[in-house]
Amino acid sequence: MCTNKILSLLFVLNFFVSCSNEYEKLMKPALNLKLADKNLNPVFDGEVEPTLPNFNENNKTILGIDTNKNEIRDDVDIWINRNALDYNERMAMRQYAKAKQLWLKVCRENLVYEVVNVEDGMLNSGSCLSAMSDYKYGKWDYVRKKIDSLTLNTRIRSCDGFYNKHSTVVTVKNTSNPHLNCKFTIENLDFAIKKYEKAWGSLK
Repeated sequence: MCTNKILSLLFVLNFFVSCSNEYEKLMKPALNLKLADKNLNPVFDGEVEPTLPNFNENNKTILGIDTNKNEIRDDVDIWINRNALDYNERMAMRQYAKAKQLWLKVCRENLVYEVVNVEDGMLNSGSCLSAMSDYKYGKWDYVRKKIDSLTLNTRIRSCDGFYNKHSTVVTVKNTSNPHLNCKFTIENLDFAIKKYEKAWGSLK
């Protein structure tokens, strides 16, 4: 038992070496929850959660490590699983995280012709996420900003130069019905709509 605790502590220390303060602040609670989980292969919505990636290896490339090939970086995937308050929020988080990861891929591969599509996808996925999560926290884009911080945690993942040069104007679709921007079947749809409409009314 003592040996396991020491190994877990060493793993935590190794994971956060050279880590940004904001990233560490966000990841540490999720990491602790995962390390405390007695289920070695936890499943979320039909997907086996990935193991914690080696931090240094994960940060060697723009896209990082995605062992389960679900288009979300493993550390971000774990954070989503351990922080989402319900199914709708978790699925909206995943949709946005995938859009953000694709945003990075287009930048890395210099796919200028994909800029409009990827920015459109990220903007509207953010709209879905706001509809499924903002009302729980009483703040605009509360979760989106956290996923941005997790995804863009190193300098090599900064694509400002690329998008400042090639960005075009995109607009949010379905502004009055942002749940229509969600690419998954929303549970308890009527309830979800009432909750975000009421919250957005107060936020405005």
